[in-house]
Amino acid sequence: MKGRCDARQGWVLIMKNYSLFICIIACIFLNSCKPANNITQGNKSMNQNQDVIALHFGEQGIQDFAKNSNTPVDRQPAGMNFLSLDWTPPKLGRVSVITEKSNLEIENVISVLGTQVARRSNDGIQIMDIDASLHPNEYTTSQEAYTAYTKLVRQINDKQWKQYFLPFSARIDKQDNFKHMSETMGEVIDPTYVLSFKEWQDVLLKTSGGIIFNLYNGDVELGISLQRTYQDDKKEQYIVRYSFENFKYAGRNAISGSDKMNSEQLKQAFETEVANNKKARKTEENNMKKEGYHIDESYIDPDIWPYVK
Repeated sequence: MKGRCDARQGWVLIMKNYSLFICIIACIFLNSCKPANNITQGNKSMNQNQDVIALHFGEQGIQDFAKNSNTPVDRQPAGMNFLSLDWTPPKLGRVSVITEKSNLEIENVISVLGTQVARRSNDGIQIMDIDASLHPNEYTTSQEAYTAYTKLVRQINDKQWKQYFLPFSARIDKQDNFKHMSETMGEVIDPTYVLSFKEWQDVLLKTSGGIIFNLYNGDVELGISLQRTYQDDKKEQYIVRYSFENFKYAGRNAISGSDKMNSEQLKQAFETEVANNKKARKTEENNMKKEGYHIDESYIDPDIWPYVK
């Protein structure tokens, strides 16, 4: 991809910055855990026994946020509009993010941030970032945290979320799943595999407490970052961040000046981007083979052009 250097090095840099973000979120979570019957000021009253809030992408997503929050839209000069929902622990939320072909239900939600690109306002919500606790209780045991992890993996597979490789990244074969997780801060390449309790503990030890999923379903890609933010002899704490991104936004955002192109120019630019990604992937896969990894030649990138055009 144009403008990108080594994908793995870039990912490591992103995750270093993300670790700092997680620490900040964890501190907020720790300091705010006091009895509360309502969510933070600015949103409508919600309690733990509430119905699941359905959140869509597109124009329907704008309506969903307007229905469930009184918080004003945060309009940034950079051209991004942010809509939010927030809960005060221990009263956490429940949301179901609806995609073209499936959905994902998320419990123990701390906050939801929906993003609308101002210059493409008719596209509605294109990005959703959700922070949640892995377990209903702020602090839990290792065994209870593991059980919550297995519940998340089962839902991913029940709702038919698939492994997603960025179009310029190596298609690592799932036989190297555990090796890859252990060497890359917990990045999963076989979401169908449920770690055993011992494997779960080993991976968290080797990755400083983190596990990462890269998935897609229909018109949306999803990154899930599970991070252990506290541990002592008796209890542990986990934060989970879900980052949903519509393929329409992701595809156009990868093409410089896409908003100013007509349909034919956009098609040509998209095809050039695809070709560049294939070259970058070939280089990355050759490098990974040298490190002892196997490549999954059967993996085919999802066709995102119908969403981009």
